[in-house]
Amino acid sequence: MERTAYILKIRRGKQQVYRQAHRTVWPELIAEASRAGIRNHSVFMQGRTLFIYLEADSLDDVTKKMKDNPVKMRWDEYMKDFLEPVHITLEEVFHMD
Repeated sequence: MERTAYILKIRRGKQQVYRQAHRTVWPELIAEASRAGIRNHSVFMQGRTLFIYLEADSLDDVTKKMKDNPVKMRWDEYMKDFLEPVHITLEEVFHMD
């Protein structure tokens, strides 16, 4: 199992719309992510800062499978109005099972 975490920022004034979008995440997006190998995907929010965590057998495989996925591409297009173009990948320094 591989894990990754990263930080994103919500554009000013878009927090409520972002929250609402994630209360109704498209079922087809969840299905595509599951098919690509994502097992656990969580988003945490503090103010405008998002902490995203996910697990998969192979993060490389997930990236390859989702890169040109039409559903993922539509979601990314939808989300671009809510998110700043900042993506900070975090280094895992500790994990406890």
